[in-house]
Amino acid sequence: MQNIESEWSKVFHYREQVHRLYREVWDIPLIKKRSDLIKRYLKDGMKVLDVGAGEKGMKTEIERLGIDIIYKSMDIDRANIHDYYDLSCVSEDFHAIFLFEVIEHLNLQDGVELMKRLFDLTRENGIIIVSTPNIFNPSRFMRDSTHRTFYAYDELCGIMSLAGYKINAVYRSYNDAIHRYIMKVYVLGFLFKFFNIDYANSIFVVGER
Repeated sequence: MQNIESEWSKVFHYREQVHRLYREVWDIPLIKKRSDLIKRYLKDGMKVLDVGAGEKGMKTEIERLGIDIIYKSMDIDRANIHDYYDLSCVSEDFHAIFLFEVIEHLNLQDGVELMKRLFDLTRENGIIIVSTPNIFNPSRFMRDSTHRTFYAYDELCGIMSLAGYKINAVYRSYNDAIHRYIMKVYVLGFLFKFFNIDYANSIFVVGER
């Protein structure tokens, strides 16, 4: 496995490709919640791996949406029952992989190695959806002391591309009570842009093998 420092020129190249599509974080389209993406990208019959599944809330969310999939979970925490507790033990491939709010808990090298391993587990034309705290919303990253590596949207796309994924789309997510949503997005949006501070909580990147 190559060290990330020896591959950084490739990451920089991929990052610049993303910049052509999204010059600033404000150019990234806004969604309200991850279920918007689940409905858009998951189809009945898909086999899905949820990495860092925790209490498997994603499984419940998918069932609530009425999508009939084969769900497998992986998490190193043995407090809950999962199909896998170590990615090295996974010997099957998947139509879709979820990695929600996980990669920021790893150092950069481990994050790159994780993405490359997940690429190997993704079927041809399969997808991965990765989310991480939006660093343009500083409190989202800094409020959790277990966070180790912050990713700007372009750098996250860069290491996903380095792993082999084609970047399909990038999204920002923000959901709130309707009056606060309207105030932040439509009324005070220009102030957030002026100070370069985003109200969106997370960045979601969709990659395809």
